[in-house]
Amino acid sequence: MWIFSRDGFFSVAATKFCQPGEVAVRARKKEHLESLMERHGISAEILTFPEADYRYRIQIPKEIWGRALQDEANDLDYNSFKDAMAQAGMSADYLRAMFSTWSIIHKIQTEELPRD
Repeated sequence: MWIFSRDGFFSVAATKFCQPGEVAVRARKKEHLESLMERHGISAEILTFPEADYRYRIQIPKEIWGRALQDEANDLDYNSFKDAMAQAGMSADYLRAMFSTWSIIHKIQTEELPRD
């Protein structure tokens, strides 16, 4: 699962390192995990894997991740996520990644991409 949120970008999966009932919340920037954890009251050790696809990770119970997603849904107060993130002063690299992803995914709606 990929998530763009007020805190940053995350890839969430039940990796081979997770215990049953856990997920790994992975990020490319440590600050994104720190913000997520602070805003949602999550206590976990941030693991660092310098050579991994996602350098920073936490492993948490699925229930805690579910509560964080529920909080995100309950806190929705914007008409446009893209505009809200720009107005909130998110970093330029985060905004570029978000807009690039939006643009590529938009093509699914507007044109059929060739298969490899």
